[in-house]
Amino acid sequence: MAILHITFSLSTQGSIKHAIRQHHLQREEAVICVNDIFTIGPLTSLENRKKWLDTNIFRDIEERELYEDYHNIWKKSIAGIPCDTDVWIWYSQNSHEEIALRYVMSEFINKCSMVFGIDATEGLKRIQPDMSIRYTGELSSDMLMKLRPDAKRFTIEECRRLAKEWEVLKQNSSTLRVWEHTIVHTEESEYDAVIIECAKDLQANNKELWLSPGTVVGQTINKINDYISEAFIEYRLFTLAEQGLFELSGDTTDMFSYEIKYIGN
Repeated sequence: MAILHITFSLSTQGSIKHAIRQHHLQREEAVICVNDIFTIGPLTSLENRKKWLDTNIFRDIEERELYEDYHNIWKKSIAGIPCDTDVWIWYSQNSHEEIALRYVMSEFINKCSMVFGIDATEGLKRIQPDMSIRYTGELSSDMLMKLRPDAKRFTIEECRRLAKEWEVLKQNSSTLRVWEHTIVHTEESEYDAVIIECAKDLQANNKELWLSPGTVVGQTINKINDYISEAFIEYRLFTLAEQGLFELSGDTTDMFSYEIKYIGN
């Protein structure tokens, strides 16, 4: 019986593929990725989601087309899956992957009866209790192999509950979710104070007013326990600049071609 692995990042997909090749596993195994970040953007409909991402996150038409290509590949990949395939969903406890788990369950609720989950956050308590991760993509292929015994089959009741939770999530028009042992809808400004704090600290420590946006974004992400994209933090930087808290200088179409200066109080 074949296994279909589902991941929520390209890095996790690549690591699992590497592990399959490296360990010469006997079963037929394939790996596909839902390449999105469910933490951000509306979930109400695909069209609303693409419109918001296009306006606030995507830098050019190539990024938009790539997003649509990945979505089409995902839909095509699951369309003809044999009903006797074992589906293994890899996730960890963060807003993105917890929401993605519910989305995938809504897709598979009527397709396959053998759906398993590997919760990397829980699995690490067994194999590496002193290690913590923001998302599954931080784990090496060797670590992922050690988590394979943690695959647990979802009951029909669990599948239905998770699929129903996806439908509930879709009814909320929020554009940012956070993980607080459950999925919580919040305002887009949730991390603005962290961005400002990081910029002020960098200005003080470096004795420089003008900063690389990449450095500010990186520092901000390091201070956030949840999984969030660099593009969203940069989008909030632009929003704060529009509010008069930051000054921008250079070509803002490329993160490495402009500088930022915090000028707020």
